Amino acid sequence: MSTAPTARHRRFLAQLAREHYVLSRSKVEIGKAHGLSRFQVARLLQEAVDHGVVTISIEAESADEDGLAARLAQRLGLSSAVVVDLEEDADESRRMGRAALSYVDRSARAGMRIGLAWSRTLDAAAEFAPALPRCTVVQLAGALQLGPRRPSTGIFARLGQDAAVTMVRLPAPLLVTEADTAADLSALPEISSALEAADDLDLAVVSVAAWAEGQSSVWEKCSPEQRRAGVADGAVAEASGRLFDAAGDEVDTIDDRVIAVTLEQLRNAATTVGVARGAPRAEAVRAACAGGILDVAIVDTSLALEILDGSRAEAQTEAQVEAQVEARAEESR
Repeated sequence: MSTAPTARHRRFLAQLAREHYVLSRSKVEIGKAHGLSRFQVARLLQEAVDHGVVTISIEAESADEDGLAARLAQRLGLSSAVVVDLEEDADESRRMGRAALSYVDRSARAGMRIGLAWSRTLDAAAEFAPALPRCTVVQLAGALQLGPRRPSTGIFARLGQDAAVTMVRLPAPLLVTEADTAADLSALPEISSALEAADDLDLAVVSVAAWAEGQSSVWEKCSPEQRRAGVADGAVAEASGRLFDAAGDEVDTIDDRVIAVTLEQLRNAATTVGVARGAPRAEAVRAACAGGILDVAIVDTSLALEILDGSRAEAQTEAQVEAQVEARAEESR
């Protein structure tokens, strides 16, 4: 149990809290004024909450006023779900990434090993990187270059600035063109040790995408032959370059070219969080849940409704088929 702060320290905590919560000053501004890093400021603000110097009242997001997240979690067999309302948000990736990092912030505990996969979604929200307790953060997948500019890895750079965080980087691309190249890179000590660090994760966060045009960054980097081969092999989704079918079983079409966490490592994590947005990714999220890859889903409203409505339609169709079979059987008696 932590020691209660002295009266002098409580006054200091109250001063920082007033500047942040009342005067709307950023952690960076407060840090500069008091000779602190933004991570130190974040911890002091958390300390103010922990010791009752600050009390915070939180209202539920409008997206879950009707219990949408709870119904989604129940339908998918998950421990929990988060539904993000993107209706008035122009930067959808940033909003989804912020929701994922907020989940990490709420869940992180001292001593944890937390895995974060590289994704455009998480990187878009790098400025919201939380001040974590003393823990290890593992990069679960290499980055993808999707245009002329080098891929950003701002989220890992931000977290790596925190003295409390032991950062395990994966210094490799997510996908390479030749299997031999992937094997050579994976054998390098700095890469093999990073991949091994993905064993026994307490928390893992990955993006879930559909294996289809316009729905997956990895699809964009694959050749037309590889895309068709993945579809022919039954792939409907991917997470960090690892393809899987509708039942959540591995599809190894491009496995020998991927440098990233495996699906088995994700299943072995204490809690694996999947982030996805857009109704076209409904089948991908259902597949990830069917295969036991995910424990928690963070999705937008349109995707949540598509999963619920689609599941309902499938159930109705099955019921109709069963009724028709029973009717025919009755007629033949």
